[in-house]
Amino acid sequence: MNLRWNSTLSRFEAEFSDFQGDLAAVKAAGFRTDGAPQWIWYSYKAGSLAKLKGRPGLTISPDARAQFNALWAVEERNAKVKAELAEHKKALKKKLKIEEQEANAIEIPEKGYIDASDLPLVTLSKDAFVPPPPPETRCIICQDPVYLYENTEIPACLWCSKIVLDSCTEVC
Repeated sequence: MNLRWNSTLSRFEAEFSDFQGDLAAVKAAGFRTDGAPQWIWYSYKAGSLAKLKGRPGLTISPDARAQFNALWAVEERNAKVKAELAEHKKALKKKLKIEEQEANAIEIPEKGYIDASDLPLVTLSKDAFVPPPPPETRCIICQDPVYLYENTEIPACLWCSKIVLDSCTEVC
């Protein structure tokens, strides 16, 4: 396999000598492909080339070697900084969790336990809903209020309208 530097696209490209073996190696190293029709396997990262290091039959062009050395130094520094950042985030998260627990902690009185007298009073919330006043229209039989969903032709509540309709069908 030959590795070369493509300066127009700023990437490392692989040229295969043993197709099946080299294809498996570049896939495992993290190379990607442009797809059909060229099927050029490439990588922008020096870490991918480092995974191929020590493979028998591997050659690298001089300009690719220069780009690899420059990029590899930057990637190593970045990896170190990312590791330090992850460690710092972990410590900070742990510290904030402990501070939050201390802020929310309830102090236990000298008697050794907490009962209702130790807790703050809870005020009951008042129901803000006020039911609307009943309608002024009244049932002609029982004098209950007649709402909009009830029979409005004859002012009768649902119960009385059932009675009126039943008696009407018997007489009719």
